[in-house]
Amino acid sequence: MIAIDEARAPTRNNPGRVGWRGLFLSPYFVLQSNLLARRGAGMAFSSSARRQRRALLGYSLFCTLALGLRAIGDNAIDALALGLAFPGVGFLHWADGGQTVWVLGLFVMSLGMFGAALATWFATGNVVLPPLVWLAAAVAAMRPDLFMLDDRLAQSNTGILIPALLMSSLAARGMIRPHAPTVPPKPALTRLPALPTPSRKEILLDDLKRLRLLTDRALQPIEAFDGFEWRDQFQTAAVRYQVNFTAYALAVARRNYLPAMTAWLGEAQAQLLAKQGDSRLWRHWALENAWGNLRLGRDPIPRGNIMSTGFVALQMAIGDTGAPLDLRRRGASWRRYGLDDMGDILARQYRAAPFGLLSCEPNWIYPLCNLITACGLRAADHRTGSAHWPGIAARFGTGLVDEFTTSTGDFVPFRSSLTGVAAPGVGGAVMQTFPCLFLNALYPELAEKHWERVRCRAEARGWRRALWPIDVGNYGFTRAAGYTASAAAAVEMGDAARARNLLDLLDMDCPGAMAGGVPHRPRASLWAHALELIARLGCTDGFRGLIESPTDALAGPHLADADYPEILVASARREGEMLRLVLHPGAARAIRPIAISGLKPARHYRTGLADQPFARADETGRAVIAVPLHGRTELRIVPVI
Repeated sequence: MIAIDEARAPTRNNPGRVGWRGLFLSPYFVLQSNLLARRGAGMAFSSSARRQRRALLGYSLFCTLALGLRAIGDNAIDALALGLAFPGVGFLHWADGGQTVWVLGLFVMSLGMFGAALATWFATGNVVLPPLVWLAAAVAAMRPDLFMLDDRLAQSNTGILIPALLMSSLAARGMIRPHAPTVPPKPALTRLPALPTPSRKEILLDDLKRLRLLTDRALQPIEAFDGFEWRDQFQTAAVRYQVNFTAYALAVARRNYLPAMTAWLGEAQAQLLAKQGDSRLWRHWALENAWGNLRLGRDPIPRGNIMSTGFVALQMAIGDTGAPLDLRRRGASWRRYGLDDMGDILARQYRAAPFGLLSCEPNWIYPLCNLITACGLRAADHRTGSAHWPGIAARFGTGLVDEFTTSTGDFVPFRSSLTGVAAPGVGGAVMQTFPCLFLNALYPELAEKHWERVRCRAEARGWRRALWPIDVGNYGFTRAAGYTASAAAAVEMGDAARARNLLDLLDMDCPGAMAGGVPHRPRASLWAHALELIARLGCTDGFRGLIESPTDALAGPHLADADYPEILVASARREGEMLRLVLHPGAARAIRPIAISGLKPARHYRTGLADQPFARADETGRAVIAVPLHGRTELRIVPVI
C-alpha cells in the first residue's frame, strides 16, 4: 500500500478555493477557465500552473506582436493583427455599413472551424491543425474582396480588442500561483491481507454462454477480426481496446474460476496478444506521432503512447502467455517487446514525467489510462520479479491527487500537457466510477473513499441521469458502457447492491438476444460486453488480486485440453492434490475427451465417473478421460492412495 498525504487530499472539510480568475482569453483556454488559477491548502497545481502560465505568456507575446503590426499597418494589416489576437476576429475589422451581418457570419464560421480543429486535436492528437486554422483565418481576413466585402468600409473601434486581450492574459497569468512541488510521501509497502475468493464456486451457465461471445472472438485466426467493431483507431472505440478488455475479462475468469486450466484459455490469450501486433491496430501512430509530437517514427511502444504500451503491458502480465508483443509489418515480424522491456520503458518515462502521470496520446493526459498503465507496471513487477512500481508509486500518487483531482474530489477527465488546462466534467459519472476498478489495485484506501463519494452523488441523481447515454466502445447512443464499467468497479469495491442495480438497468435498457446459442446485446459495444463479464465474474478486490497474485495453472494438476465450444468449463480448481472440474455441454450431449496434465507420472487417479472410475497418468503426467456430458458434470480427480 502506498501512503498518500491525507492532509493534502481534497475532502469536505478541506475543499480548497476555486475562483473564476481570468476571462475567456483564447479558445485554447476555454475548456476550463476555472482551473486557470487554483489556490488553497488542498490543491497545489505545480506543473499544471506552470504550463498555464507559459501558455498565457506565449499568447501575450502573440498579442504584443499584433499590437506592433497594427501600429505600422494599413487596413489589411490591421485585419491580420486582429486575426492573430483571436481566431476569426480579423473579419470584424470590416464590420461596417450593410456588410456587418455577413462579416459576423464569417467570424462565426471561422470560429466554428477553429472549434472543429480543437476537437480534432483532442480526438487525434493533431496539435498542428488548431494554429494552422487560426493563422489561415487571420490571413484570409486580409483579402476582403475574396468574401465580397468592400475594403473601403472598416471598423476602427475593433482595435481596442487587442490591448484588452493582452491585459486580460497578463492579469490572468499573474493570478496563477504555481506552488513548489511537494515532497512525495515515502512508499509504505505493507503485506496486504489474503484476498477474498468469489462467493460462487463456479461460473453460472448463463455467464458461461456470455463468455462464449468473447472466447469466440479470441480463438479465431490471428488475422481475423470478425465480431470486432471498426470505428476508428484514434479514440475509445479503437479495436486495440476491444482486444485489451477481452483479454482482461478472460484473465478475470481464469483467476476467479479457472485457475487450474490452460486448455483453450491459454490459446485465447496468446491469440489476443498476437492480434495486438497486427499493423491495422497500430499503424495510425505514424500519423499521430507526426502531427502530435512533431516526430517521425512508426513504433507505438517506446515513447508517449501508454494507450499501447501500458494497456498491452497489463494484457501481457495478467494474460500469462509468456510471449512477447510481436509488431508485424507486411506480414513479417518487425519489432518485439517482452514484458520486461515494457516495464523498463514505462518506468523510465514515469520517472521523468513532469505531471507524475504520462501522456496517453500526444499532449493529452488521462488519469484513467494512467491507472490502467500503473496496474500493468505493477503486475509486470509481480510477473517478472522487477521492482519498478515502488520507485514511482509515491510520485504517481502525488501527481494524481495534486494535478488531476478537483476541489470536490473528482478526477479531472483529461489535461493538456502543453497548456496545463483540463477539461470540465465530461463523460458523466463513469469517468469517476470506472477508475476505482484499477485504483483499488494501487491505492485501496483512496479508492474506497472515492467510490463512496461518487456512489452517493450518482444515487442522489439517479444512475440513469448520472451516466452519459453514449457507449464509448462504439459511439452508440446507449448507457451500456456506463452501466457495465460502473458495475465492474462496484464489484471490485465490494458494493454488490450497486452492481446488481446497474446490471438490472443494463438488462432493461439494453436487452439481450441470442445468436447461435450465444447471448449478446445488439446495441452494446464489444467493450461493454467485456466489462459486463468482468462485473459478473469479478469479486471484491478481485482485480487487485489478479495484479498482485498471478495465477500459475501449471503448478499442479490442470485441465490441459477440452474441445471448445463442445465443452464449457464452469470451474477448474485445485484443492490440495485434487483437481475439481465442473463441465457443461456446449451444444449436443455427447461423450467428450478431456486431457489432464500436471499429474504424477504412472499414477492412478479416481475420476468419480461411473463409466471410467479410474484414469492412469502416462510418463509425462498426462491422462485422457472420456466424459459423458448430459448436463452439469462434476469431476474430482483424486490420486489413489
